[in-house]
Amino acid sequence: MYAVLSEQIAKIFEEKTKIKVIPMPPFEKLDAPVSSHADMLICVIENNIFFYREYYELHKDRFKVLEAQYNIILVDKPCSSKYPLDVGLNVLVIGKRIFCNKKFVANEILSLAEKLNYQIFDVKQGYSACSTLVINEGSAITGDKGMYIALKNEGIDVLLISPEAIALDGYNHGFIGGSGGIFENTAYFFGEIEAIEEHKAIIYKLEKSGCKIVSVLSKNLFDFGGIKFI
Repeated sequence: MYAVLSEQIAKIFEEKTKIKVIPMPPFEKLDAPVSSHADMLICVIENNIFFYREYYELHKDRFKVLEAQYNIILVDKPCSSKYPLDVGLNVLVIGKRIFCNKKFVANEILSLAEKLNYQIFDVKQGYSACSTLVINEGSAITGDKGMYIALKNEGIDVLLISPEAIALDGYNHGFIGGSGGIFENTAYFFGEIEAIEEHKAIIYKLEKSGCKIVSVLSKNLFDFGGIKFI
């Protein structure tokens, strides 16, 4: 098992958690502050991992270790630093459901999801993966009202928070989905969640789901693009 995450935080994360990491190098076509964010650079659906073709070929040696266990699907969709050309792989996967802005997501993702009998929900939020932290297939936390409504409408127990306290260089704020990740009943955060106004509700929700909390950094929460555990 690997934790795939931005190379900006990869070394610190590995030292803190002892989980083997695959650092994501930056992709020059994305805006610099998010250019190494996992939630912008890959999409994982079961044993399939989607990459932008150009990005994968530039860093193939780093990702080659994944080829033995995963089906690597390379996407040719144009990518740039400007929205919506930066969200081609930005998909929220929760159980057998996918939430994304279908207009801007790579067709390869939508086609495979349909083939695997996933329900696909079209949402306005292009940064659906960034905006939401998945706890399990029936529970999540989001800082986006549109995502909150979409998830709630599908019977998912979702907590709506204010994301303003989550830092992201160059932006007004970051996203809760980009501030950490959950694996084997442990929620890893890039900082202290006490900075968030609703931190007590977050702690309660995570503990109710059986998750303990690990702060990778001893400072306010920062959006490094989340963690893909694969």
